[in-house]
Amino acid sequence: MGLEKFMDDANNIKITKKSYKSKVDNEVKNKFEQDIIIPAGLNLLDMEEEKSIKKTAISVYFKEQDLNLLKAISQTKNTTVNKTIMNILETTIKTTKDNLPKDFDIVKKAKEYDKRNKNKGNRKK
Repeated sequence: MGLEKFMDDANNIKITKKSYKSKVDNEVKNKFEQDIIIPAGLNLLDMEEEKSIKKTAISVYFKEQDLNLLKAISQTKNTTVNKTIMNILETTIKTTKDNLPKDFDIVKKAKEYDKRNKNKGNRKK
């Protein structure tokens, strides 16, 4: 009785034939038949002005195994170590900027830092 019930049900199942190919062909045909408006030309004055961001160099020292990991990731993603590090830092920097107190002057603090650390590497002990 157990299997016979399933055998009887299997005979009653009818699969409808749906031609997905014809539906897709019709959609593609309709898209190509629509009027495509092509502008007469490209107005170069409508291009957005490219703004460059001032970048400054800084030396960062890593443990050798950490640097090797960053190099491996950069190689896998076909990018540079610098871009990999910047991708890591961008969200942290944005979050920090958003949470700074209103009276926190970034430029002033940066100048104080530069003044304090100026020529620190050239000093003799």
